[in-house]
Amino acid sequence: MHDIDFGALLPLVNELLLATLTALGSLAVAKVCGWLKAKRDGELGVILDKALAMGIAFASARLTALGGKRMTVETKSELVADAANYVLVQVPDAVKALGLSGEHLTRMIEARLQARADAAS
Repeated sequence: MHDIDFGALLPLVNELLLATLTALGSLAVAKVCGWLKAKRDGELGVILDKALAMGIAFASARLTALGGKRMTVETKSELVADAANYVLVQVPDAVKALGLSGEHLTRMIEARLQARADAAS
């Protein structure tokens, strides 16, 4: 019976095993990072949603205090601008982290105003 010496293959097996473990570890870290980013973005979304609601309330109260009761195109535009400025001042880091622009905020505020108008009628 002949003995086979596998000792010469040991460095190759070690390298393959190390490469496989590194790849699996990298995949696991990527999944965890993706999950944490999604969780962070979700939390930032909640903060932004609250800031948008508060910005709309602030702008509406300011408009009412100035005597504007009816929603005209001009007052709606002013209300949207006030609400967007409120959000940009109060939560600039959340807006930046989510990659939102002034146009995004304007559309989000207009959508909320429309939903509010639909609910009131």
